Amino acid sequence: MKFSPTTVFQDVTSFFPMVWAILRGKWKMPWNTLFWAVLCVVYLLSPVDFLPDVMPLIGITDDGAFILLVLTLVHKDVQAFRAARNKNSAQAPSLPTDPTKK
Repeated sequence: MKFSPTTVFQDVTSFFPMVWAILRGKWKMPWNTLFWAVLCVVYLLSPVDFLPDVMPLIGITDDGAFILLVLTLVHKDVQAFRAARNKNSAQAPSLPTDPTKK
């Protein structure tokens, strides 16, 4: 995976809709993706860090690095979700037009 700000932004913005679709039962998440996503959330919320957050600027770099690592690991799953979502939106039927208006 080539790391670019655009790729990271697309993955982050697709990740949360993917989680919402999983919670509604509309998307099935592979176990490894679920494991890394849960581990990332637990690590971010945990008071125990490799580098304490009280250290200015350095303390949050391990959090950011871990987020980027997890995004790298789940990138293929996020891409598959985004492709399926785009395919479904492209195939969505259009609303019928009002026949009285021409």
